Amino acid sequence: MLQRIQSIYLFLVFVFALLFALLPLAQLNGETVDLPVRMINFGSFFEQTTLVMGWMGVLIILLWVVVLLITVFMTFQYKNRLYQIKLGKLNMLLHVALILVSFFFIDHLRSQVSEGALAYGAGILFPVISLIFILMSIKAIRRDENLVRSADRIR
Repeated sequence: MLQRIQSIYLFLVFVFALLFALLPLAQLNGETVDLPVRMINFGSFFEQTTLVMGWMGVLIILLWVVVLLITVFMTFQYKNRLYQIKLGKLNMLLHVALILVSFFFIDHLRSQVSEGALAYGAGILFPVISLIFILMSIKAIRRDENLVRSADRIR
């Protein structure tokens, strides 16, 4: 049943999670340096600057990997719709955590930058968009579950 609308929503969540990793979360604009902060190149970014990543950068990467795995696993659990709804709620919780940690991480970087400015990038919006698509997929899964239950009552 991969042709259902909730599978398309979950595929979009997966795509937006990949875009979150590829596009810059923030842009460091200084007198001597102009660098984007991307999740894909955290290591090279922090080698070029005197900033410290800390535990929040590792937590962002860990949350991102877990979100990707749960999204793919949730897509293929179409036979067990109630379990799929529970996974969707967990995925929503992890997305909220990813959003919060990302904003705290960028705020932490902003406090370390004295001579330059640190502005939010386009990549920071994708977990919010993914959260909306997860809500839409849960709604579609509930609709399917209600349809199946109503058909069982008729028999």
